[in-house]
Amino acid sequence: MSRAIFVEAQEALGRAAADETTVLTADLASRGDAMGVVRRGDDSQKHLKRFHKIVSWIESPLQGADKDSLVFHQRHEANTVELFFDLFFVANLATFTAYHSITDLNSLFAYIGFFSILWSSWFQIVLHDVRFARDSAYERACKTIQFIVFVGLALVGSSFDPGGEKANNTNFRILCYVLFISRVLLTFQYIIVLIFTMKAGYKKLYFPLILNIVIYATAAVVFAAMTPAFRNYALNHQGIYIVWYIVMLIEAFGVITISCIWRMLSFKKTHLVERMGLLTLIVIGEGAIGVTKTISRMMGKYGLDTEACFLVICIILVLIFLWCLYFDNSPHGHYGTIRQQIWSVLHFPLQLTIVGVVEGSQQVALARYIMRQTTKIDKAFYEDCMVNHLDGVPLVNAIVKSLQYFQLESKVESERWIPVLNDDIFTIGNMTSICAPENVNGKYEPGWYPQELVNLLYDSLGAIYSSLGMKLPLDKDPTLVAVHSWRIVYIYYWSSFVLLLASLIAFLFLIRKNKADIFDWVSVIVRFVVLLAGAALIAVAANQDALFTFLATPAVLPTCVILLFLVLLFDRLSGVFANWRLRKSGQAFVREEDEDHEHEAHGEHHTTLDKNGVEVGTSETDPLTANTAYMGVQSFAMGPVSVHKSPPPSFRSSASGYMPVGNDQLYGV
Repeated sequence: MSRAIFVEAQEALGRAAADETTVLTADLASRGDAMGVVRRGDDSQKHLKRFHKIVSWIESPLQGADKDSLVFHQRHEANTVELFFDLFFVANLATFTAYHSITDLNSLFAYIGFFSILWSSWFQIVLHDVRFARDSAYERACKTIQFIVFVGLALVGSSFDPGGEKANNTNFRILCYVLFISRVLLTFQYIIVLIFTMKAGYKKLYFPLILNIVIYATAAVVFAAMTPAFRNYALNHQGIYIVWYIVMLIEAFGVITISCIWRMLSFKKTHLVERMGLLTLIVIGEGAIGVTKTISRMMGKYGLDTEACFLVICIILVLIFLWCLYFDNSPHGHYGTIRQQIWSVLHFPLQLTIVGVVEGSQQVALARYIMRQTTKIDKAFYEDCMVNHLDGVPLVNAIVKSLQYFQLESKVESERWIPVLNDDIFTIGNMTSICAPENVNGKYEPGWYPQELVNLLYDSLGAIYSSLGMKLPLDKDPTLVAVHSWRIVYIYYWSSFVLLLASLIAFLFLIRKNKADIFDWVSVIVRFVVLLAGAALIAVAANQDALFTFLATPAVLPTCVILLFLVLLFDRLSGVFANWRLRKSGQAFVREEDEDHEHEAHGEHHTTLDKNGVEVGTSETDPLTANTAYMGVQSFAMGPVSVHKSPPPSFRSSASGYMPVGNDQLYGV
């Protein structure tokens, strides 16, 4: 009897639970239906049609304005069209790098000059987009024009050489036209912003927006007025080139100053920090493209080489350490309106020096590779002539065998050197007893041999140098060109390193918004010491023998790697020590990643410190669960619905419109 009663009671509880679950599920479904939302998994709604999203023709930039902070704030992060636009920047940079070998000061200044034009054009567009750009047909049309502008810059960059003996006036006119179009477009975009602002009646924005319009319109007029100076028969342009850079400097200074004075046009809540970080990442990533080219140049046809592999690993470490140095100390949250503007402008020298270090690392690796290969040829020639005393056909065969390793005839870049090398070999083969003992013993200094072989060695150096993508004139001594270019590369490599450290030091001061601790002091001091070490390495270039002795060893790149590693190591140690000391003191502190600037007392924050004093978030210590997907407004947690063992507590809506939290309340509904 008691068993039957127990079974009946259990079945009743089961039916009640099932009914309650059915009612709850129906209630959840009715809420979704009432809101007109169709869940993807509901097959019964497949007969309904989709309501398509249509991009509007134009949107007011005031829709993204933060009326509480009185600033423009369109979105929290870069959208896809902005990332797409950044790719055009790196495509230009990669193309220009591929077409221009830094062999003298003119080519170095041309590289810096084109990067300045490219970066300035990108920067002015970004300053508009982070504040005013909203996805619309109008904005996409503007982006299309900007893409065309950057394609035009790529055309100009392929033969941009203002300091060259043969100036390309047509190329310079195209550059003026491209810059004119870009500034006219910016003028038009700011006029559109002004029109929407006037419709809304924000009178305080009229004057600063008009100033922006005047700046870009004036720049457009100046660029257009420069075109007659580049007539086909005009030769002297030294005083004209500087106008490009003066106008762009005034542009940047004017727009930044306006945003500092009229804070409503500042970048306080924009994603400018993210845009600058993304471009920095792209610039570093362009170095990764260069690494692949360097690998193919040094080992693409000759197979693996131990030293070449070591140098490539050093270049990769340089890229990783640059990434760490920038992003480990990137700003979190707002740290001052004016400081943010200065921080953004300082990205020009930072990114220029990153390019210098990255490209310089590849050039230093190639210089070491060429020196090593040239030394091999030199030893082979010396042994064939001064030791084995070969002559005629045997000597020619030995020379050809030494040069065949480089496969110079299979590379387009070195094809033009093949006739020169053949002439040298033909001359040597037709000379009688050129390496006979009676003709060479005691007549040459140690390590030297007949001039005909020396000429072949120099021309071989030029062919190998050209096969690696370097542009060398046939009418100049390839050895002198190579030696001069290596000296230039060495100087700009370590100069970029020094300026990079100076920029990073400036960034540390600009982004700091809390009380200084031992990390701040150590990080600045170590960077300054490493900066001085880089300056000392620049001084080595004053002594040519010391310079080429250093370049002839594989120690240049490891030196850079070690210096960057020391900066990161001391950052790590000082950060751990600062956290340990702060934890031990029991003082209130704020987390660096806290975007809301909310100070949390020690013992009340939601993170833990490990035994080394390193702060570890909850997400880093808790194991991952299977349910890690984001849930939308109408999504439901993928778990069983709990059965109420007692009726849910009754409630009434509070005055604020929020539901009181009960013990059995469900979330994600």
